Amino acid sequence: MKDTDYENIIEVVNVANGFVPYNEKAVELNEQTKSNDMLCFKEITPRDINFHRAWFSLLNFIYDYLPKEFTNVVSSGKFYLWLKHLKGQYKVLYSFQDGTKMVQYESISFSNMTDPRFKEYIKEQLPYIYENVIGKFFKGTQYDDIIETIEQEYMKFLIKL
Repeated sequence: MKDTDYENIIEVVNVANGFVPYNEKAVELNEQTKSNDMLCFKEITPRDINFHRAWFSLLNFIYDYLPKEFTNVVSSGKFYLWLKHLKGQYKVLYSFQDGTKMVQYESISFSNMTDPRFKEYIKEQLPYIYENVIGKFFKGTQYDDIIETIEQEYMKFLIKL
């Protein structure tokens, strides 16, 4: 699944051997569906959603430390894409004559991760964020204090999983 797909999850709950809408997206789908229409769903485990929420909560926590000069240019909702672009986590689909490129960002694929792999993924990402994002705006003890706070918050996110 792509990261943005998690925003469109349709949640249903099994009640008396029938599925009942559980969230607003499911209610909307139910209202648009005719009797006897067949729907196909891809199963997503609560673990996948927990990984997604933990990662994006951590990114939002980090984003809140960034100065206005950055947040005025990159919105919090696009911060993860900005990071992917900065790290080169994309493939070039097409290069135009003027030098601009059409890119497709790599998916994080939470559904393919185990708990240890998810923790490893975050441990791989944080040093890069520290050096190439936090380190561009903060120095010395201010930098160290922010990193320490992020590390403490990271441990809280892991406990919630």
